[in-house]
Amino acid sequence: MKISKEFDAIVGFAREEAMRTGSFSIEADHLFLGILRHGSNSAVEAMRVSGIDTADCKREIDTLIFHDMGIPYGREDDVRLGREGSNTVSLAIAEAIADGAEETGAIHLLKAICKQDKSHSSEYLRRRGLNSSSFSLRKIDGQKQEQPSLSRKEIAILLSTINLNTNKTIVS
Repeated sequence: MKISKEFDAIVGFAREEAMRTGSFSIEADHLFLGILRHGSNSAVEAMRVSGIDTADCKREIDTLIFHDMGIPYGREDDVRLGREGSNTVSLAIAEAIADGAEETGAIHLLKAICKQDKSHSSEYLRRRGLNSSSFSLRKIDGQKQEQPSLSRKEIAILLSTINLNTNKTIVS
């Protein structure tokens, strides 16, 4: 399993969103804002097809998570995936494996965010009748898909491939 350049760029944007909103921890809502900021990806397209106004969504999430002071750019190395953010990324990897994808992409991250109970972004989507199965790439009628299990070592290796270097420009 690989992490796509798109996914890597989204995590970089999520880091910048965490800094902008005043958080040293990148959590599910920052990852969601990273998806929206990236703009041209499968998750944003899936939301638009589902009737989500992404500009309205961004405004609402911003209002809910914004702190009075942002994190100065000299401290970007102190901004890291928090527990919820790390769990969301791990779940996105599992979603990609379950979909049979070669790379973990934006749609897998969106599906993982939908599964977070305490995320404002997942609550926003739920209020509009959407959940992780709303964004399935393939559905098997009448069959339950098993969630793949990954070892801690495999997850750690995949997480280590995510680039949190905001100075690097990635074109998707």
